[in-house]
This record gives sequence, structure tokens and C-alpha cells, in this order.
Amino acid sequence: MDAILPVNGMARIDYTQDTLFGPITRHVECQVSLQHQAGGTVLKVFQPLPDDLRDAQTVVFALEGRRTRGVVKHRRHLADHSLRLELERQ
Repeated sequence: MDAILPVNGMARIDYTQDTLFGPITRHVECQVSLQHQAGGTVLKVFQPLPDDLRDAQTVVFALEGRRTRGVVKHRRHLADHSLRLELERQ
């Protein structure tokens, strides 16, 4: 079985964005769902979420006492207005 059941909860997400003036670090607390798959990690972030999270290059978050860091490989807005981030864990 490639996928493990998702873990849901409230998480603080620290994320970086590349700008003309260099990387900017921001943070937000959101309800999330985390699922580890064979190809990487999928983080689904539910509303309300900041508009600039979709432009994140890297994310670091803690959920259920476990800290995860990853590079955003793919992002997609879903029909329920949540944001799906596919991460390559570091």
C-alpha cells in the first residue's frame, strides 16, 4: 500500500517566497491534512488561508509533534477552495 491514512489537525506553517529583494519568510496557522505517499508528501491547507501561500517555495510545519520540511514541487487550488501542495521532503 503506497499511501498512509492522512493526519489532520491545526498546524503552524512557516513558508518562504522568492522576491526581487530576496527570500521572505512568513507564517500562518491553518487546518491541514497531511498524507505521505510513495512520490512525496501532500499537504492540503484549508480555508481561511493567505493568498500568498500559493507562491510558497519551501514550507516547514509541525503536526502532532512531528516537524516536516519540504520544497513545493506542485500546487493546485481545489474546488473546496483549499490548496494542495505536493512536497519533496528535505
